[in-house]
Amino acid sequence: MASEPDLEKFLTELDNTVNHFLDQCGNNVILISHNDADGISSLHLIQNLLFKKHLEFDYFIYNRSVSWAEYLKGILPKKDSKKAKETTLFLTDIGSNLEELLPIIEETPYEHYFILDHHEVESYDKIKTHPENLHFLNPTLFGFDGLDHIAGATLVYLFARKVDPSILAQGWLTAIGIAGDSLRPMDKLESFNREVYEELVREQIVEDKEGLILFGAMHETIKNGLKYSILPFIKDLGGEEDAKIKKFLRNLNIDPNKKVINLSNAEIEKIQQEIGLENRGHYCLLPKKSGLLSFAFEHALLLNILCFKNIHHALSITGQKSPSRQAKSLYQEYISNLTHNLKEVLNLPKTETEKAIFIEVGDRLPPSNWSDTTSFCSVNELLDPHKILFLGGEEKKNHMIKLSIRCSRKFLEKNNGVGVNQIIARIKKELGGIGGGHKLAGGIRLSIPSYNRLKEQINDFI
Repeated sequence: MASEPDLEKFLTELDNTVNHFLDQCGNNVILISHNDADGISSLHLIQNLLFKKHLEFDYFIYNRSVSWAEYLKGILPKKDSKKAKETTLFLTDIGSNLEELLPIIEETPYEHYFILDHHEVESYDKIKTHPENLHFLNPTLFGFDGLDHIAGATLVYLFARKVDPSILAQGWLTAIGIAGDSLRPMDKLESFNREVYEELVREQIVEDKEGLILFGAMHETIKNGLKYSILPFIKDLGGEEDAKIKKFLRNLNIDPNKKVINLSNAEIEKIQQEIGLENRGHYCLLPKKSGLLSFAFEHALLLNILCFKNIHHALSITGQKSPSRQAKSLYQEYISNLTHNLKEVLNLPKTETEKAIFIEVGDRLPPSNWSDTTSFCSVNELLDPHKILFLGGEEKKNHMIKLSIRCSRKFLEKNNGVGVNQIIARIKKELGGIGGGHKLAGGIRLSIPSYNRLKEQINDFI
């Protein structure tokens, strides 16, 4: 990977990928994307582009629970068939595991594969001699950070906008992907994420607002905002009883039922001073939506929730102006559980080494909460930020150990830039398993014996 971002080379490769698409895209298009807000946003952007180009397509959502070979077995057309010669596959936000993908692509030379991905690339050396039917666009190859600089939806937006400038109208989908992937106030965005977001604001596709940041509960009253905020998680108030939070606010002469977005500057300053957090910043509003769907971060969070609960509901919610009663109920249940989980995570059994923390949650946290509990535990630095965090447990259906893995910037600095994705690659090489991720976030599934070895040898992998 390049040590410094090379903008010119990346933009050249972006143009090349667009030209290949215009020249080579077949009539039978298959879309495959990830089962999270960034992946769903990326999928919808490509769907809109194909619709504008009058191209038919099928779509699939991949959750990394099986190998690529097994997953694609029932999707790819028969080898050497006429349909194979007309098939184009788009992989968005999910396709940088070249160790698995390249053999499949080489064995299916008639199909054209377009991989638009922002995860760091495994087996990078192999990309230099990749098959002619693979068109691989990944900004990390040019020195850009796949987490801080460019979300999956941002990359897809840049591609789609080059093909058809009118895709700008669907740019609000990109804002959802950015909000859900960056986990940052919008004024803290960098590089392409920032540039695209500022374009969307200028073109009035989205609105940028400044105020108290209580992500997860920006649509709520301040009472519920402090209770259900997950970024930042308010240690003394998060998940607490209403009476305690109301007393806190009344002592500050603030109406507990006032909306978070309607707080005055003086009221925000009072809360900031009392809590001791600098949690004022910019957030994104989607003007054509209402309720929690009008807030980009909360919209992204709802998508993530629905991806685990009902993938079809997740795919349809982006086309709705307001959330259904069922969606609101699921959101409230989830955010209540997550704030409770963040309170409880410090008390869960853990195995701690010099460089790592393992938390086996068992049945104490629902599996659908593991990933986000780990993320927000890490982002909020509820545990030692100088250690990598492994949180998970056994999946009953397949008796594999599923782990959500997170680290902080402080961990990267302490360990010479070695992050989650590199550690996962080392684990897979030695112990097997399925997984991947970014520098700061990822996941893996392992057999139980491999997991036990991992706990014993974790410092060697770091």
